[in-house]
Amino acid sequence: MRRLLSCLLVAACCAFGADTAVALPSPPDPREGRPVRLGIKLLEAPVDRRQDPRASSYIIDHLPPGAVIHRDIQVVNDNPHPLQVTLYPGAATIRGGTFTFTPVGKRNELAGWISLARTRLTLDPWQKAAVPATVRVPRTASAGERYAVIWAQHHSKPGPGGNIGMVTRAGVRVYLDIGPGGELPSSFRITRLTPARTQKGQPQLRVRIHNTGARAVDISGSLRLRNGPDGLTAGPFTNDRVLTLAPRHKGILTFTLGKSVPKGPWKAVVTLQSGMLKQTASGRIRFPDAGTGYPVLAVLTSTKSSPLLWITIALLAAAPLAYAVRRRLIRKR
Repeated sequence: MRRLLSCLLVAACCAFGADTAVALPSPPDPREGRPVRLGIKLLEAPVDRRQDPRASSYIIDHLPPGAVIHRDIQVVNDNPHPLQVTLYPGAATIRGGTFTFTPVGKRNELAGWISLARTRLTLDPWQKAAVPATVRVPRTASAGERYAVIWAQHHSKPGPGGNIGMVTRAGVRVYLDIGPGGELPSSFRITRLTPARTQKGQPQLRVRIHNTGARAVDISGSLRLRNGPDGLTAGPFTNDRVLTLAPRHKGILTFTLGKSVPKGPWKAVVTLQSGMLKQTASGRIRFPDAGTGYPVLAVLTSTKSSPLLWITIALLAAAPLAYAVRRRLIRKR
């Protein structure tokens, strides 16, 4: 993404499941005439989340009020010249199915809880530097999930005869849920499949998803077309962009296909994933000649989730029973 005066290249928008967060390419440095390559990534994940691909890229945790956590962030200068880098936490939110970053300098409650051991770095060519980050949750913090970004930023000064500077940013997302006890479960549900055709004439499948859990989800996946005309199959196709949904929110994930794909009818099989959550659904569709076709209800064919999710659900379900038994024993005594 290139913009005069402020060009924000956000590493956290890299493909879902990436292990590193690197802003590539970025706007050219007016002094060097080549792209500025600035990278940032999370160096570690909590032990109980190491099987979660999202936790390898983002800071994701559930904490009680008053808790403190530490994470190491690595900043990378992937250039043949030195870089002056500024580090700072910034506000973020989820809006319209997108993890949205606020303008430079704007903070929210979570950003105010984050402190960095170093806020300025001078990196030699090809140098890497680890920066400890600390999150301190106030004891008075209210329950709920909050979002922020830890940014690494480089500002290129205008070149000779120019008056335009460039800003390159790369960031690590932070998803922090606050509340007593254990973490509430995450889940999502595929509810509807709608065939459509874009203005350019490309067939498109729009998948409606409901975040039925208590944590935000970053959803991506694949589409396969089966049992088409003359027994044709097609795919897999990848989604246009990652869909991020806040708890209890709904959104649309789109798959845009090539014009050569026949209208059908097809059996559409969609497999979607967010971290350790995975769900597959299908439906019989036919792409319209123009506009939007008839939506069909998605038929769930399989679902997988982390064992931790089921353990949490079981504990929550058993809590009232355990409480009642304990009260009865107390009365007998």
